[in-house]
Amino acid sequence: MESDFRDRAIPWHEHPPTALEYENVPVDLSDPRSREALVDPIECGVAGSGYYARTDRLNAPYYRRFASASERVFCRRSVAERLSEANELLLPLGVELFVLNGYRSLALQKELWAFYIEKGRESLDDPTQANCVAFAGEYCSDPREFDHLDPRTWPTHITGGAVDLTLRIRKTGELLFMGGVFDDPDDVSHTAYFEKVNAEHMSEKKEIPLSYVEALRNRRLLYWAMREAGFANYPYEWWHYDWGKQFWITNWDTSPTGADRPKSAWYGPAEVAR
Repeated sequence: MESDFRDRAIPWHEHPPTALEYENVPVDLSDPRSREALVDPIECGVAGSGYYARTDRLNAPYYRRFASASERVFCRRSVAERLSEANELLLPLGVELFVLNGYRSLALQKELWAFYIEKGRESLDDPTQANCVAFAGEYCSDPREFDHLDPRTWPTHITGGAVDLTLRIRKTGELLFMGGVFDDPDDVSHTAYFEKVNAEHMSEKKEIPLSYVEALRNRRLLYWAMREAGFANYPYEWWHYDWGKQFWITNWDTSPTGADRPKSAWYGPAEVAR
């Protein structure tokens, strides 16, 4: 690693598009990559397990297993290969990726959507249906109008081109502190949250808590390793990264190599993993 990713700030996005705002990105299903199979990332040396299938009640904020969840993680083969590239970048620091979720069935997407809609009803001051949909749409793609033939209705994880992941120590398997719980529908989940909070502390000449510093450094490490491997991050979620799909293009910004934004995605709904 030529420079330490932990010294590179994550860009701020004041009003990034949400998971409800990528439907008009074109998808070219004639691209040969659109036919890639789903694979378990472990085939490329990347560890992970299905977060939504846990039964030990240690999967906050749900504390339960989802009926449609798989214990294994799946993603497109090129995605798994790029995850392996990110792992190689992290190798000198003794850390590695740990994937929590990849391909998601429509049934599981509907379960998660219902969870976030209910959270909106519980937490919003004005929990109208429209407001609850907007709240849920920051953290979950809307599956209600899914049509296999209409790209405007495809939830992001159903393509197999999206992954949710964190970092862990290679030797021990201990997860690194990221400053927030996976899938927490709160501002603390925004990727650059600690960039902004720590900057505010500095401007006010307030001491920055050590936990904030650690979270900032670990999020930077994950962010830049994934960006260098070609992924794009969803700014509302420090754990969510995309490749080859509509949301990848929506959150493209500028790639580390300065490449132009692709004109179309290529991943549509993936075949169900066996």
